[in-house]
Amino acid sequence: MILKKIRIQNFRGVNGSVEIDIHLFNCIVGQNDAGKSTILRALDAVLNDKLSRADYNILATDNQISIELHFDCQNKEILLGEEIPTAFEKEELINSNRLLVWKKTWEVKDATLGKSKISLMRKKYDNDYDFLSKTEKDLIKLCTSLGIETSKGNGEAYNNVEKREKLREYNQQNNIGFTYDYEEIPSSGTSKLKSIGDAIKNELPAFQYFKADTSLSETDKTIQKYFKDIAVRLIREGANTDDLETTIKEQLGSVLQHITNKINDIVKTSERVEPKIEFDWSGLISTSFVSSSSGMDIPLSSRGDGFRRITMMSYFEYLAENQRASNSRQIIFGFEEPETFLHPSAQDNLFDKLISLVENDYQVIVSTHSPVIVGNTNKNDITHIIKDSDAYVVKQNDKIDYKSIAKDLGIKPDNTFTPLFSTARALLLVEGISDAIVLKHNAKLYKENSKINHIFEELGIVIVPLGSCGAVKHWVNLDLFTQLEKPYYIFLDSDKDNIDSESPNSKLMNKYGLELNKHYSLTKKRLIENYIHPTVLKRIVPGCDLHYGDFEHAKNLCGRYKDDTIKAMLGGYDVTEKHYQKLTFDDLQLTWFDGKTDEFIELYNSITAKLQ
Repeated sequence: MILKKIRIQNFRGVNGSVEIDIHLFNCIVGQNDAGKSTILRALDAVLNDKLSRADYNILATDNQISIELHFDCQNKEILLGEEIPTAFEKEELINSNRLLVWKKTWEVKDATLGKSKISLMRKKYDNDYDFLSKTEKDLIKLCTSLGIETSKGNGEAYNNVEKREKLREYNQQNNIGFTYDYEEIPSSGTSKLKSIGDAIKNELPAFQYFKADTSLSETDKTIQKYFKDIAVRLIREGANTDDLETTIKEQLGSVLQHITNKINDIVKTSERVEPKIEFDWSGLISTSFVSSSSGMDIPLSSRGDGFRRITMMSYFEYLAENQRASNSRQIIFGFEEPETFLHPSAQDNLFDKLISLVENDYQVIVSTHSPVIVGNTNKNDITHIIKDSDAYVVKQNDKIDYKSIAKDLGIKPDNTFTPLFSTARALLLVEGISDAIVLKHNAKLYKENSKINHIFEELGIVIVPLGSCGAVKHWVNLDLFTQLEKPYYIFLDSDKDNIDSESPNSKLMNKYGLELNKHYSLTKKRLIENYIHPTVLKRIVPGCDLHYGDFEHAKNLCGRYKDDTIKAMLGGYDVTEKHYQKLTFDDLQLTWFDGKTDEFIELYNSITAKLQ
C-alpha cells in the first residue's frame, strides 16, 4: 500500500478540514508552531492509535476528530476471510479515484475522548443489488433471483469471489445505481465486513515515528521493534527450540554488526563501538552498543546527541541498502527535525540516506527547519504549512512559492564561486561535484588526444554545481545566475529509466522556460555514473562484479553493493568522485562515443557556442 493522501478534521491545529497529498518523499516546512508535526501525529493516531483529548481542536464547531488515509493498493492480491485471492480494487473497496479510504473518528464529549470508530469508503449499489457483505447462501439466492448461474458447466460451483464478479457485471450491464459512501467496520463478530476490516488492518503500512524529542537510546521502541520483529519471524518459522536463542542471536548479530560498521565509518577511533546482544525470554531481545576503546558498556543514551543521531542515520542506511521484500509490509517513516544536533555536512549525508530509503521502496515524511534538507528537496515533494490567524493553510505542488520558503529558512545562493564570476566569460551549471569532476577530466583527456583545443578553464568557462534540478536551492541559485548577465549553459542527468521515457529534469527546465539544446543538455544515459563502463569498474576495483545498462541506476548499484569490502573500494554512492579521474581516453570512448557521435563533443560545442 502506498499512502497518497491524508484528510484531517478538527485535529490539533486544524480547525475544520484539510487535505494533504503524500508522495514517496515528503518534506514538511513551516515556521515554529505552524503545525508541521500535525501531519505526522495524524498518521500516528491512525496507524498506532496514539491520540488524546488534548489533540482536539478547541475551536472546532463539531465534536468529532476525523482522520482519513487514502492508499493506492496496487492491485495486490489479498484474502478477505476466504481461501480465494482477490484485490481491494476488484472488490470495489475503493473510492472514485480508485484509492482505498481508511477513516478513523473519535467522538469528543466534555473531558473525554471516545473509542475510535473505523469506516471504509466503498462502492455501494442501490437497494438489494448491493452484495458485498452477503454470505455464500445469500449470494446464491441473489444470483438465482437475477438469473445468474452459480455453477459451471462441469457442475462445479463458482466460488464467492466469482459470484461477486458476476453480480458486479450484472449491475454494470443493467445500469444499477450506486454511490461511494462510508461503511463502519464492526469491532467484533464474524461478519463479512469484520473480515474485510481485518484484512485491511493486516495490509496497512507500519508507521515508524521518530519525534523531535526522541531519546534515541538503544531502547528506543521504534528501533527495538525492528530487531524484535526479526526474532518473532524466526520463531514463527519454526526454528528448533534448543537452537532458537543461538539462531536469533546470529541473525540479529549480523544485522547489528552492519549498522555498527556504518557508525564506526563516521566516528573517531576513540568513539568506535561494538554491538552487544542480550537474550532474555521475558523481554525477548535487547541490543546495545559497547565502547570498544574503553571496553566498558556505555549506554547509547549516555553518549552525545550528535553521536546518537549518527546511530539513527546508520540504522536508516542499513534499511536503505537491504532491499525490502516485495511481499513484506510497507513502512512509512516519520521524522520530526531529524537534523537536530547534526553539522550541515552531516545533514547532507542524512538527506542522502533518507532518499535512499525512498529508493528502497519505503515512504518518508520529514518535518524540518533545515535549509540543507529543504534546499535539496524537489519542489514537488515539499509541503509548506502556514498558520494564518486560526487557519491551517497547506501549500503544495503549483501553489508552492519556493522564494517564500527560501526566505523563511534562510536558503541563500551558493556564493562559493562568486569571486570567479568577475573573470568568467560563461557559466556551466551542473548538479553536483561529481558532474564537475567528469567534465573537467573529459576536457583534459580530449585535449590531450587532440579532440578539442582548449579545456574549460582556458576559455574562461566556470563550472558551478547547483544541486538537484528539482531542489529549492537549485532555483534560488538559478535566479541569481540569470541576473548576472553572463551567458550560461546547464548540464543535467536525464534521470530516465528507459530510452523512451520523458526526463523529469526536462519537464522542470521546460516549466522554467528553458529550451533543450539551447539553454541546457541532458545526459543520454540515466546518470553521470553510467559513463563509467562496468568493464572499466571491474578493472579498477578487483573483485567487483557489476553489470548495468545505460538506464539502470548505476549509482545505487554501487552504493548498495552487498560485499562491504568491495563497496568501500567502489566508494559506494561516491563512485564517480573516487574513480572517474582514473579513466583513460579509451575508457571514455566506451560510453561517450557510440561509433558515430561523440556525446561529449556535442556538449562541448553547445557550451562553447555561448562564447560567441
